[in-house]
Amino acid sequence: MADRRESRVITVLANGVFDVLHIGHLKHLEAAKRLGNTLIISLTVDEHVNKGPGLPIHTWDQRAELLRGLRCVDDVVPSVDDCAAIRAIRPNVFVKGIDYEDSPLLDAARQACDEVGAVLVVTQTTKWSSRAILERMGVC
Repeated sequence: MADRRESRVITVLANGVFDVLHIGHLKHLEAAKRLGNTLIISLTVDEHVNKGPGLPIHTWDQRAELLRGLRCVDDVVPSVDDCAAIRAIRPNVFVKGIDYEDSPLLDAARQACDEVGAVLVVTQTTKWSSRAILERMGVC
């Protein structure tokens, strides 16, 4: 008889704006999904995007629809910031991209992860810059 052990759900949480979706985002999210079996994106709501004037280019609904279309994404939820999302969702794993590797911005997220028992992982995928793409397009 086959072993019928119950599979454990491992929830991975990624947070961001994802306004100009590019290959770096895709590689980061695919790497995040490999860390568990459910990938949730906490997508920053429009009024809390602080990337500069005129941003985000796309509304929350548009950004969420695009992310939901990715095979690796299981759900997208609105959020204000990393820490609020970590505390609300209580993931097993919280991921950030390589551009945050040595950033003091991770200190608060690390504390929130400790509070809920999550592991913080910085994916090691190639760094891309949405800002550089927007600048090349003359948007910023």
